[in-house]
Amino acid sequence: MSFRIPSPRQLAVTLVALLTLVIATTACSNGGEKTFDQLVVALDWYPNADHAGIYAALAKGYFAEEGLAVILQVPANPEDPPKFVATDQVDVAISYQPDVIQAKAQGIPITAIGAIVPVPLNSIQTLQTSGLTQPGHLAGKRIGYPGIPSNEVYLETILRGAGVDPSSVELINVGFDLGPALRAGRVDATIGTYWNVEAVQADMLGFPVNVLHLEDYGVPAYDELVFIASETGVEKKSDKLRRFLRAVSRGHSYTIENPEAAIDAVADANPEMERELIARGVGLLVEVWSRSGKFGLMSQPRWEEFVTFLRDNSLLDSEINFDTLLTNKFVPAS
Repeated sequence: MSFRIPSPRQLAVTLVALLTLVIATTACSNGGEKTFDQLVVALDWYPNADHAGIYAALAKGYFAEEGLAVILQVPANPEDPPKFVATDQVDVAISYQPDVIQAKAQGIPITAIGAIVPVPLNSIQTLQTSGLTQPGHLAGKRIGYPGIPSNEVYLETILRGAGVDPSSVELINVGFDLGPALRAGRVDATIGTYWNVEAVQADMLGFPVNVLHLEDYGVPAYDELVFIASETGVEKKSDKLRRFLRAVSRGHSYTIENPEAAIDAVADANPEMERELIARGVGLLVEVWSRSGKFGLMSQPRWEEFVTFLRDNSLLDSEINFDTLLTNKFVPAS
């Protein structure tokens, strides 16, 4: 996924939302009415389709009904939220299953408490005009990636599975300039590009792409985005976390049933993003969420399989305590 630093306008929107919620909470408390518990959530990125259920829950008042004043923060660096939540600077953060596992192996005390996007969004993308539609077609090609080691491993796994020698391709670190590099012809394919973001952007710009999903070519399926809390927070803030996930679950159900309203909620939170990009991204995710069963539920065997995959590919050299790596105890019963 191509990251960008939030603009002053986005940060201003976040600050206004924060102040509004704090003032409302104080007013309710002073007026003898319902008192709200503040809960700070660090997003993984600026507001986008992935967060539709969260913003729908905010817009519909589901957090308020749970007695929560939820403050959503946009990070300047997508690597920061796990650190913030581990030190209890925020109550909840959004991160990626592979990153959560590796952070855990480094001794960072975080626990996954619920899946948001239960399938990989990362993908290999090629221009449709290139005719590169299968991993076997990538032999001898230039492949752009964001410089993240796990993407190298995913690519090597896929190439070997297709009978292609990984050394035959030229891996080019283009940072997060992935889409532009592909469209400009600087690379023949990319990995690290998300099928609900970069693929949609490419189509909107008149450069439709082929999408090769990682899990279709030998990379174990994983939960792309998850909510995380600190290990101590799981115990000390259990009631707030349970109420939070209950409200978000309602927001996801609302998004599936009323996608246009959820799109509006995200667009209002991020007016600088094209509404069509949000709308098409939400549409793709609604298809996933509709068939994924219980919202938030994580499969420990699937996490164990991914841990084994990382270890077998030298991306993990420490033991993992699965008792504190993930928990489903906050996932709503229905």
